[in-house]
Amino acid sequence: MISRDSFIEDNKAEFEKLFKKLIGLKGVSATGEGINETIKLLQEKLKGLGAHVEVIQTAGSPTILAEIRGQSDRTVLFYGHYDVMTPGIDADWDTDPFTLTKKDGRFYGSGAGDNKGQLLAQILGLYVYKKVNGGFPFNIKFLIEGEEEQGSKNLPFTVKKLSDNKLKDVDLAIVVDGSFNQSGQHVLRLGNRGALGFQITAQTGMQDNHSGNLGNIMRNPVLILMKLLQKMYDFENNKVLIPDFYNGVEEPSKTEINWMKQLPYDKKSISEQTGVSTLPDTGLEYYKKLMFRPTFNISGINAGYTAKGMKSIIPHEAVMKVETRLVGKQDIQEIQIGINNLLQDEINNGDIKVHYLVQVPPCKTASDDKDIGSLVDAIKEATGSGLIEPTMPGTVPNYVWSDILKVPVFTIPYANFDQCNHAPNENITEKAFYDGIKISYELLEHL
Repeated sequence: MISRDSFIEDNKAEFEKLFKKLIGLKGVSATGEGINETIKLLQEKLKGLGAHVEVIQTAGSPTILAEIRGQSDRTVLFYGHYDVMTPGIDADWDTDPFTLTKKDGRFYGSGAGDNKGQLLAQILGLYVYKKVNGGFPFNIKFLIEGEEEQGSKNLPFTVKKLSDNKLKDVDLAIVVDGSFNQSGQHVLRLGNRGALGFQITAQTGMQDNHSGNLGNIMRNPVLILMKLLQKMYDFENNKVLIPDFYNGVEEPSKTEINWMKQLPYDKKSISEQTGVSTLPDTGLEYYKKLMFRPTFNISGINAGYTAKGMKSIIPHEAVMKVETRLVGKQDIQEIQIGINNLLQDEINNGDIKVHYLVQVPPCKTASDDKDIGSLVDAIKEATGSGLIEPTMPGTVPNYVWSDILKVPVFTIPYANFDQCNHAPNENITEKAFYDGIKISYELLEHL
């Protein structure tokens, strides 16, 4: 009987040929370039697994739904996305962004890491399993969207539409996207922080005015925003003052604390890479702040004159962008009501306008879920190691599986930490790509 690894070794040339073809088709969701061609290729490969494949139209790029029958009634959904980010200026790349280039143990190309390489590793993992074992142990569904790089705008509507019929039998969801730990060890993630982003605009005139003419007469919109900040945030105690903001914030369990203690933490290395000196002394405190604490961040302020020298003006408008990362069971609508109530006077008298820009709920799978052990065992069997991250500090739309489908969701990233996604020279290491194939194989074996 042929083995997993020998089959992969014998077919590497074909796998890399397919990878190159997939990268060459582009699939840029911002422009639509190559979307249809990418869908056609994926349809062909999924049908080769014995899948029933359907292309679901959305208000944006289409979504692919593939269904494969297995031996048991259990149904596992795999999520990925086929679209890529605009590669930017070609001259900034060392290689052609849409020609897969293998160099120094890495595959370079737009989408190599995010997320075509990871998506292809999922499909090839199933292909290898079928060739070695003849069939699949349980039902498999692929949901592959085409606008993740544009914020997955239509994903919630698509999942909601399918939740009562074609996705109603799903038992758990596995998301393959992102980067594994910077130490090189693969991870299982049980959740992610959510995000609420908003913009506050203060306007006090129709144009900038000379400060000698209207000083003490015209109000400065920057000072209005600074006053608002003092209402929203306690700088001395580093505490958000928005009513009900902390409702739903939960402390980590003993199990989650133990998992965090096992995660690598190199304070010196992180400081050198980021230039940040305010790092916690212990890895536990570091990961607690990243995974179990919400944030209040000013991501940008735009107002007035900031070029060389002075310009004696009172700016007529100031814009501040605020982002909060949410954890646990924090509720976006509850926080929005708190913001609106807190700033009600300024909104009513016309001093400011508030626009909500990003609304993604947090997602969390219970730390005692019955499948955690099997998933970690699969990762270890494929790669030799496996860490558990209770929560991913970043934000992804995993709530569509937990809140709409009402199933546990797990994230298993296949790409290396330095994949340079959304930047020139995006890549996935050769090892990460083939480890991803092996993880996909072992997930079928262990689940």
